[in-house]
Amino acid sequence: MDEFLITVYSIVTSFLLSAVLGWLFIPRVLILSHRKRLFDMPDDRKMHDTPIPRLGGITFLPILLICVCLVIGFWVMIGIPYQQTDLTTMFIRFVLLFVGMMMLYLVGVVDDLIGVSYQAKFMVQIACALLFPLSGLWIHDLSGLFWINEVPAWVGIPVTVFVVVYVTNAINLIDGLDGLASGICSVALSTLGLAASVRGQHLFLVLAFGMLGILLPFWVYNVYGNVAKGHKIFMGDTGSLTLGYLVSFLLIYMVGDSSMTFPREMLIIGLSTMLLPMFDIVRVVIVRLRNHHNPFLPDKNHIHHKLLRTGLSSRWAMGVLIFMSLVIVLATILGVKAQVGAMWIFFIDLAVWLIFDYTVNIFIFKNNRQRYE
Repeated sequence: MDEFLITVYSIVTSFLLSAVLGWLFIPRVLILSHRKRLFDMPDDRKMHDTPIPRLGGITFLPILLICVCLVIGFWVMIGIPYQQTDLTTMFIRFVLLFVGMMMLYLVGVVDDLIGVSYQAKFMVQIACALLFPLSGLWIHDLSGLFWINEVPAWVGIPVTVFVVVYVTNAINLIDGLDGLASGICSVALSTLGLAASVRGQHLFLVLAFGMLGILLPFWVYNVYGNVAKGHKIFMGDTGSLTLGYLVSFLLIYMVGDSSMTFPREMLIIGLSTMLLPMFDIVRVVIVRLRNHHNPFLPDKNHIHHKLLRTGLSSRWAMGVLIFMSLVIVLATILGVKAQVGAMWIFFIDLAVWLIFDYTVNIFIFKNNRQRYE
């Protein structure tokens, strides 16, 4: 079969299959949540003022598994050749990926139902992150980021664990506004998936577009679901943890496996898809430490909280942040095309973020002044 047709098959089949399964399963989860009263209860820190089901994320991993297995099964049946030469290595990495996702999935379910301490979640996240280097997958080249290129294992493995935990928590913490976490992850999955399509990495495509397909029906229910009719749902920690772990896997796999023949610049391009929530974590931690607060305890100082304080509605705030994520990705891609260097691209992305954050602060000040005049 022609290479182009294989790529189209991998994208379309995985996306449509997971999207259809999402449309089938998410309404059933809503029914179950209402019957068993499995709600995310409102409090002073949360945006909603009515109980909302928070188990939308329990559909993500099962649907992705069904999608990957069926697509690869049909793939074998119609005789599409594998691009991966070392099938043993591929098998180990994908098995450990789903082991890690299952561990975080179970922690997320428990957290959504009865709660889990942040210390316990961190320990599980670190254990899951260690599965990547266990399969031989770790960042071995920073591609000029922080003026560093090739790194030995004793540096690359801890950096890999740090990136996985960082990205996973970034998605978990940005999930405070309807459609925001799923929207930013859709940008990341689309960017990484399209990069993989150029290189003909079809198994990579199945994972990226399979999860992207699940996010489509979830995003519709999450953003446009009617609360009065019981159609609104959150992804909960079950969804955000597994979603963040998958995105981090795709990023590490893209830059940590030379057999995939991606250009060295893919590290900064991949990271750019997550820079908005990653920068926000740094800012929030600095503010909490400056105010002598525990940096691990939640508050209402994330970027989406700040945008709401400007007077924007939740949907407008979501749209602005997804747009800014796209701007950072496009700025990074243009920087790579212009060959300005990974570190200078990082500085450009940071400058874009700082200008955006400063602009938000100005509008907050103006909105507060108008309220008291």
